[in-house]
Amino acid sequence: MTTSTTTQPSRTTHELAARLVRFLETNTPPEGLFADDLFTDFTMPLWRLQAEGRDAGVQLRRNGHPGSGRVPRTRLDETSTGFLLEVEEEWEDRGQTWYCRELMRCDVTDGVVTQISVYCTGDWDEATVARHRDAVTLPRP
Repeated sequence: MTTSTTTQPSRTTHELAARLVRFLETNTPPEGLFADDLFTDFTMPLWRLQAEGRDAGVQLRRNGHPGSGRVPRTRLDETSTGFLLEVEEEWEDRGQTWYCRELMRCDVTDGVVTQISVYCTGDWDEATVARHRDAVTLPRP
């Protein structure tokens, strides 16, 4: 049997995670979030993309989600090399509300994110969200 211990993430981790959420909501990276040499590894259903450098990582995000949005739910866990942030995102595009879930593994060095690996469910349009709501009852949001 494996036993796990949950500890509260540090203040630095909370601050970086809050900056990351602000970036997801605005597409503008707050000062002190990403290292200049940030490495981004983005996995979506049936595809994978990478970017080297802060500007390239930000552009990768903007290419997939060009507008601002909302992050109504998060979960944060600190790791020995940084943190894991699980998010749900919602945004408006092409006259619809879109939805996705993502898990982000962030490596942190000297107080900034140096590497981010993003695992995304893919973008769900309103029809997909409705089909899921009609087909599945989730006991937790």
